[in-house]
Amino acid sequence: MHRLILLLAFLLSLTATGHAQETAVNGKVLEQATGTPLAGVTVVLKNTTQATSTDTDGNFTLPAAPGQILVFTYIGYKTQQVAVTSATTPLQIALELDNTQLSEIVVTGALGIKRPARELGASAQIVSNESLNQGKPVNPLLGLNSKVAGLRVNMYDSKVDPQLQVVLRGTRSLNRAKNAPIYVVDGVPIPSIGRLNPNDIESITVLKGANASALYGSEGVNGAIMVTTKSGERGRGLVRVSNTTTFSKVFLLPKAQTRFGQGNAGVFDPLQWESWGPAFDGSMKDVGPALPDGSRHQVLYAAPDQDNRLDLFQTGVNVQNDVSFSGGDERTTYFFSLQDATIKGIIPEDESRRTGGRFNGSRTFGKLRSSYALNYVYFKKNTTPDGPWITAYQLPANFDFNSMRHWKETGSAANPLYFFTDGQKNPFFQIDNIREQNEQQTINGKLELGYDVTPWFSALYRFGLYSTIDETRATTGRFEVPASAARNVNGSVSDNNTSFRRLNSDVILNFKKDFGKISTRLLLGQNTRADYTKSVTVGASNLLFPDLFNPGSRIGELSAASGTGITEQRSVSAYGEFTAGYQNFLFLTFTGRNDWVSVLSPDNRSYFFPGVSGSFIFSEAIPALQDKRGLSFGKVYASWNKTGNVTLNPYQLNNAYTQINGFPFGNTVGFTPSLRYPNADIQPEFVTSYEAGVQLGLFNNRMNVEANYVYSDSKGQIFNATTSRATGYNDAVVNAGRLTNSIIEVSLGGDVVLTPTFKWNLGANFTYIDNQVKELYQGLESFNIFRQSYANIGQSYPSLLVSDYKRDPQGRIIIDAATGNPVIATENTYLGTMVPPYQVGLNSMVQFKGLSIGAQFDWRMGGWLYSEIIPRMYTAGTHPRTVEFNRQPFLYPNSVIETAPGVFEPNNSVYSKGDRAFWEREGSIQSNTAAKSDYFKLRELSISYTLPMSLLSRQNFIKEASLGFVANNVFILRHKDNDHGDPEYLYNQTDGYVSFRQVPPYRTFGFNVSLGF
Repeated sequence: MHRLILLLAFLLSLTATGHAQETAVNGKVLEQATGTPLAGVTVVLKNTTQATSTDTDGNFTLPAAPGQILVFTYIGYKTQQVAVTSATTPLQIALELDNTQLSEIVVTGALGIKRPARELGASAQIVSNESLNQGKPVNPLLGLNSKVAGLRVNMYDSKVDPQLQVVLRGTRSLNRAKNAPIYVVDGVPIPSIGRLNPNDIESITVLKGANASALYGSEGVNGAIMVTTKSGERGRGLVRVSNTTTFSKVFLLPKAQTRFGQGNAGVFDPLQWESWGPAFDGSMKDVGPALPDGSRHQVLYAAPDQDNRLDLFQTGVNVQNDVSFSGGDERTTYFFSLQDATIKGIIPEDESRRTGGRFNGSRTFGKLRSSYALNYVYFKKNTTPDGPWITAYQLPANFDFNSMRHWKETGSAANPLYFFTDGQKNPFFQIDNIREQNEQQTINGKLELGYDVTPWFSALYRFGLYSTIDETRATTGRFEVPASAARNVNGSVSDNNTSFRRLNSDVILNFKKDFGKISTRLLLGQNTRADYTKSVTVGASNLLFPDLFNPGSRIGELSAASGTGITEQRSVSAYGEFTAGYQNFLFLTFTGRNDWVSVLSPDNRSYFFPGVSGSFIFSEAIPALQDKRGLSFGKVYASWNKTGNVTLNPYQLNNAYTQINGFPFGNTVGFTPSLRYPNADIQPEFVTSYEAGVQLGLFNNRMNVEANYVYSDSKGQIFNATTSRATGYNDAVVNAGRLTNSIIEVSLGGDVVLTPTFKWNLGANFTYIDNQVKELYQGLESFNIFRQSYANIGQSYPSLLVSDYKRDPQGRIIIDAATGNPVIATENTYLGTMVPPYQVGLNSMVQFKGLSIGAQFDWRMGGWLYSEIIPRMYTAGTHPRTVEFNRQPFLYPNSVIETAPGVFEPNNSVYSKGDRAFWEREGSIQSNTAAKSDYFKLRELSISYTLPMSLLSRQNFIKEASLGFVANNVFILRHKDNDHGDPEYLYNQTDGYVSFRQVPPYRTFGFNVSLGF
């Protein structure tokens, strides 16, 4: 910590400088249109940190010398710069209203090249640093959630380093792991941006779909997330320091019954963990075996006032500390930042820490431009794998979690030797004894050189490096109880070291030439990429000692997972783009790219894909529409693109052999081939995309609207199809199947209220995605993806198919007259898609002088989810439905008896037993554990206050200061049938799947402080 303080002191000393011959400059700031004085206008002495703000009458005073520049900025008005000519003459400044001009927006396009948005023939959306960091996320991808039309971000769970799934405009490949967009940081593609410091990001441009990111080839078929990191500004250096601290509390646990406790068939059993005992009666009962002193552990046999399961979880704490330093001169800029982010999870002992630094710089040497960046991140985490929380869902409602914490105490009822049951383990023993540790180092950097050969021709070379070293260790402590083999735990350890390296190189030639009213731009480029991965795993599953996790201290052989693997993958590409414009309102762009990839066979590894797009600024082209108050800007655009998509992993088309010990007999070492047929004829999937849209700026650009329609057709899907085992293989890699996406996107936003001191901006985005399966392999009508998730021809992808009751023509449940159990239908029932087809994002930002209040809402509708937690709760007797009929025989509501084939009569006499066997069977009927996944949540809430310059001007140390409140997942409204969990979560890359392996969701509240020096 002292080193950080010394560094900060050094950076601060660099900013200290005198201002000779300065005197006080006075002035007044007015609104240009009305002449009204403007209060709270920020006045900054350019290239310094000296600043002030106007008072209620628009007046200001600031030390300055003749020749220096004053910069005036105010919300909703154009920034104005004024040179000081005389320190004695008062200045009078008139600020003009400023509404963002759509016609002037510049976006970061493919290859990281800046280009006017008016040229684009496809949709792109910019997310600013302020919007991205509104909720103060540790992972920048979480800051994009619900802010971009067509973009869906899902968390896997609430661990201290949650995995994320990012999908743009629906699924294009049946390979669930190959639908993510490409991530590009400062022009260099990298595998992930999850480790980036969100505070280092200047903005993110989302290029939606292959039409906008065609120059990236296969990796751009799913769109692109273009990240631009911060760079220094010319002028005096500026130091910023900030802290964000938030606190997390678990919520949305599945509901549990509180009427019956542990036992069987209504009889209390002190050694039973399931809740099929008698009703709670408020008495004290002995539980578990006798303790060493002869006593018995006692519990209150009564329903608790609050949910005891909450005692398993703790208050999570998230702390982010940031410091940055930036500056530059006419030839050089630099930006340097450090961040330390620590997370204490809601599961005891779960924690992570990320420490990183970034240095960005640029320098010009005449016609030669150079820029460089280096980012280093060290990440460490320690977590418990799945187990403790699913145990908590199944234990009786009166189970005292707090009394189970000190399991290491000899003779304690929490000790595994004296825990009350063999059927479950003490959750705190699981947390302490089963751990997963991870240490990761990431280096990401680039070097870019650009040279202006002539006014119309420039060349650029860009080299990028992305490297990670990932070390993981999974351990289970050995615990041996001589008297009870059922309670023994075999110690195990698994060590893995994976290193990954990506080298990326681009040579880009740019030609620009105007011919009268026609402008042209030609881009030619070549890309080379090489990926290298090495993984080494060593493990042992039967350790000798409780606290020694050494694979050498074992009984028997190393675990089957031990081994090593090396993979390499390379691609070479050539690409080009030609854009022609007419009078700056009509543009036509042609793109083409050819890839050569190593994962395909030599006969198929070269493939070409073209594209064309156009845009028309009709508000400028049609004289009758010019200078219209209602229509400030109008653009229509359209595009067509065909892109090859390769979803194969390295060596997937090779018939790899696996070592088998003891094959064919004895101690002989043998090798067996893979049971998957490696089809050398595999070709890329080809995705054809069409897009058409309109952009409007209304009422002097006070309101902006964009709407578009997108259709994509993915043919020749690469996936594993089941084959006859008579061929010697279980399945084969094939080109078959077809997915289509029909998409509607609408985004709108604007300033509802805009006055000199008050601004209220509202925005919304709407997405509808119809993802359909059109074809599968060789006549297949249905293909199982994962458990209840299917690809069914003619249905939305992915489809939820579940077992259900057999019903009569009126929909009534048919009861077996002999057993009283409902009859289960022979065919599964299709409920709907597991991905919500409707998505809505709503945002509101209110600014009043220095006060800002921002809110981000997320609304998803039309999907279904399935929970694998609920069936276990049915079996354990903890689910509320198991007490619906007081554990007594009952007439099943709305049921019938089939008295003859096709003849049904209301059930008035056949009783269902209502016992454990009955409810366990009910839990196995999957329609009981499925529900609509509709939800509406307040995802982010931020309230911040920036101290006025007039207050800070009284001292010369702090130049900027703000403080605020931040909250995430403030509330959620779910469908009435969903008490399973957060519908946003997914499992095993499967949407709409609630797993017992997921850490339950939480909400966070906290504060942040930021200072500038």
